[in-house]
Amino acid sequence: MKKWCLLSLLMLLCISNVATPVTAKPRKNANEGADIRLIVRASEEAQMQTELRIASPEWERKLRSTKPVPADPAAKVASNIRLSIREGRTQTWYEVETAKLDLYDMEHKQVIRLPEAAKQTLAIYIQTAYRAHYGEMLPWTEVKQIIGMKSVSQVTDLETGLSFQVQRRAGSHHADMQPLTKADTAIMKEIYHGKWSWKRRAVLVEKDGHVIAGSMHGMPHGGDGIPDNDFSGHFCIHFLGSTTHGSGNIDPDHQLMIHKAAGRLDEVYAKASPYEVIDSFFIALNQQDPELLRRTFSDLTNPQLQFYLSGLNRLKTVKPNRPRVREVGSELTAEVPVEVVLTFEDQRPEKQVFTFTLKRSGEGSPWKIDTLTPISRSKR
Repeated sequence: MKKWCLLSLLMLLCISNVATPVTAKPRKNANEGADIRLIVRASEEAQMQTELRIASPEWERKLRSTKPVPADPAAKVASNIRLSIREGRTQTWYEVETAKLDLYDMEHKQVIRLPEAAKQTLAIYIQTAYRAHYGEMLPWTEVKQIIGMKSVSQVTDLETGLSFQVQRRAGSHHADMQPLTKADTAIMKEIYHGKWSWKRRAVLVEKDGHVIAGSMHGMPHGGDGIPDNDFSGHFCIHFLGSTTHGSGNIDPDHQLMIHKAAGRLDEVYAKASPYEVIDSFFIALNQQDPELLRRTFSDLTNPQLQFYLSGLNRLKTVKPNRPRVREVGSELTAEVPVEVVLTFEDQRPEKQVFTFTLKRSGEGSPWKIDTLTPISRSKR
């Protein structure tokens, strides 16, 4: 899946979706600008990334005229958006802090705080890369007209960048899909690390010029239809507002993954209540998604966050009881206890009480988990 784009607004933008590190040719002479690339990916773990090459002398001058200052030694910035600057054999990486668009050099513990005009231009670059990297979030009522029955489309996993062909075989409330061939089934199974799973994954579904944000699971079930494709049954792909066929309810895990596939998680967490942040924490655990988990915490170095990140692959299921919801009003701190049952690989289910302390910096600011205290009750 590759896309190239050329624009001439005092800048040169080359966009490609790749799963390899940035490479660049050294400068031929001292008058040439540095090789500057903006890199967008869905998570720190994602192999699929979009590179946007910036060849704007004006923006480069603004960047160079801004002197770096020491960063907070404890600062840790998510590396979903990165800036690579290569001059000859020297390459410097900056993590782009999304709220203020500051550039963090984590290796040297420095930060560049760009002037406002340079930030506005950087925001345009980021939007351009986002449009190339993520999908369009269309409602199911529109998607089912684009992806008609028996039509073939391409599915791309947002984390691995692997793509395979599928055919829509059935489904009125969401799309029931089947891999088209044995080769497509093999690619899908590779995405799930060789083992079929109900875990939701953010995907891009391409059909007739549309790249649509979706969410799939990887478990063959129900009716079959394509012979000799090594896939017994079908799997489901959900889109914005789609529902399950059994209960007719919206699946919140799928819907969160759809927002991830559209590059719109910032919107979700910006307006989430403390209880919705907690819900997404448990979705992240159940779907074993590190990016969703990081999004719930205010401090990326939080020991509890690091503990659950390190144990995600061993965690089979988390079953929380719905906490009692109360109106938080203008409060800046919320404490919420939640009873849960956790099951790790090769262990018996264990009852625990998670006490979440969530904070926000002011009314209208996003809620984030500040501390999480788990207390073990008993083993079943």
